[in-house]
Amino acid sequence: MVKFLAFSVGCFSCFLLHDQANVALVLSAAFTGLVGTFIPFPARFGNHPYAAIYAGSFAGMCSSILINSYWELSFISLIGASLYVLTMNLFAGFGGRLGSVAFASVALYMLAKGVF
Repeated sequence: MVKFLAFSVGCFSCFLLHDQANVALVLSAAFTGLVGTFIPFPARFGNHPYAAIYAGSFAGMCSSILINSYWELSFISLIGASLYVLTMNLFAGFGGRLGSVAFASVALYMLAKGVF
């Protein structure tokens, strides 16, 4: 649950900074990740909530042309958090896991949106 909330916070924060406040895309993702590191999480979660925030901010970098509502962004967050949890131990030590999870969550959502 904490990882889903962290992914959602990262995703929504980055998307809203870019879409509503007209902050540059890379700056909104960097700012989201930076502010996310100051959120205190219990030690039992380790670094996973912080990594989920970063992955969510990567997913939140998608274009507002593709995302028409906040419901769509919440579905992307659900897919992304699920993928993050499923691949948590699978790609340990490999670089690019967070970006891959973000890409896969947006791509799967867009594929499902196009099919249905």
